[in-house]
Amino acid sequence: MAADRARLLVDAMVRLKEDSPVASVLAQRLEELLELLAGHVQPVEAMSKSRQYGAADRSMVSGALNPMAPPVQLSMGDDNTARTTTALGLAYQGPPGRVHGGMVATLLDHLMGYAAGTVGSWIFTRSLTVDYDHAVPLFEELEIVATVERVDGRKIWVRGEIRAAGAVVARAHGLWLPPRVNPESCYGVAVEELAD
Repeated sequence: MAADRARLLVDAMVRLKEDSPVASVLAQRLEELLELLAGHVQPVEAMSKSRQYGAADRSMVSGALNPMAPPVQLSMGDDNTARTTTALGLAYQGPPGRVHGGMVATLLDHLMGYAAGTVGSWIFTRSLTVDYDHAVPLFEELEIVATVERVDGRKIWVRGEIRAAGAVVARAHGLWLPPRVNPESCYGVAVEELAD
């Protein structure tokens, strides 16, 4: 699949030596690829009007068609617990040798939202609090778990954590809400109506 190859390309590019003689050749070949793609990509305006975003396939965390997505496959247990494992490479670095804190929060938000989605099929993050217990390492297997703690009317409370080598390195708790439908808003959803 093209997205898998592009993911490998990005990984190779971030590990490329700064003075590599292949950099100019790479730039030229990438320009040729962009020209090849030009007539085949969907215009943003057309996607906006048709609302055909294919959210699951294009997700920045688990989208099979998104080369930015790390290698994450989500699974759901009978106990409303979502799980995944992944190892993140240099493309996701913040401090040297560590995963960027924004990516840590993104992984937690995504998996926790996935768990909340088993309760309400169309939900949004209302609030998310992340505690960074330790710097999250690159290149090591990470276990990410999210569990629905309770449901109170429209409110879905979820907790999540990331473990590396068996130790919790980040934890989070948050609130997810299904929107009230407003036919005049984008996607039929009024974001301002997510409030309690």
